[in-house]
Amino acid sequence: MKKVDLYYDLIDRAAMIYYRNLKTDYLDSLLLAAYGVIHEDFDDRLAAEDIKELEEICQQIYSTEFLNEEVRLASQLLIVKAFKHAGYPLDLMTPDAVNYLIAAAVSHRFRHKKIAILDTALGTGNMLQAVCNQMDIDPDLYGIESDWRLVQLARALSNLQGNAIIIYYQDALKDLIEKVDLAIGDLDGYEVGEGLPAGSELYAQGVRYLPYLVIDARLKNLRKKGMFIYLVDNDFFSQPGARLFQEEMRKKATLLGVVTLPKAMFKSGHPGKSIFIGVNEPVKNHQTVIMTINDTDKDTLATAVENITRLVDTF
Repeated sequence: MKKVDLYYDLIDRAAMIYYRNLKTDYLDSLLLAAYGVIHEDFDDRLAAEDIKELEEICQQIYSTEFLNEEVRLASQLLIVKAFKHAGYPLDLMTPDAVNYLIAAAVSHRFRHKKIAILDTALGTGNMLQAVCNQMDIDPDLYGIESDWRLVQLARALSNLQGNAIIIYYQDALKDLIEKVDLAIGDLDGYEVGEGLPAGSELYAQGVRYLPYLVIDARLKNLRKKGMFIYLVDNDFFSQPGARLFQEEMRKKATLLGVVTLPKAMFKSGHPGKSIFIGVNEPVKNHQTVIMTINDTDKDTLATAVENITRLVDTF
């Protein structure tokens, strides 16, 4: 954690130079700091002594060997500070224990393989980066995000880690041409409005629950036998349109398992979340595996990782 703390302190110092002198909010200051570190290019509105300090910060970063995962963990702390300043809810960030569960499943299922991954709800890119950093062969990374500031943040933080992401700045339900081996995402549970593009059979039948529509829409982007791993609310199967969604899924895909996560991972009053794992191919007579993780202690999570990796090996 010493390296994580050091990286956080260095980037935070750089951001605070912009924050104090240019009067930008902390999120924009963080973006400017990240740009400066990546390109060694600093805003000429700053005083000479501030630019000199930024150059010294950069040299310290360049002369220290940081692992990608250390940069990601430090970035999480920076994101928390930025979100507090900008008024973004902190629950936009997926709990890191969940990221590690998903990353363990993906790195096991696709070990020694070059794959393409699409994050359908990119946000700051933290889940996608956590998965990427556990892979033994660097994957091709894609993300969809409709909030421009989050797009900028995801791009900046991915560049700091040296993990290139192609980001589509668009609504999650718009068409995408990419073909990938894995689709992931932390899906917000709400109903969408009217006026979506034609082409969704579920939408045409009156289904408006976003996770149903996203999961169905992104099957088109998954290669045959490609995998999807989504984080969904625990009331996922009790939403209007659940029966239609399940019927559509049975035609196109197979739900391998549902892993219910400990309530302690989420804020009070939240219904809790589950990991929803499946493959883009219908399999007759497959019995969906239901798992529950009861607490967050190390031994329980280690057992959960073993169970999830066995689950993704069943297909």
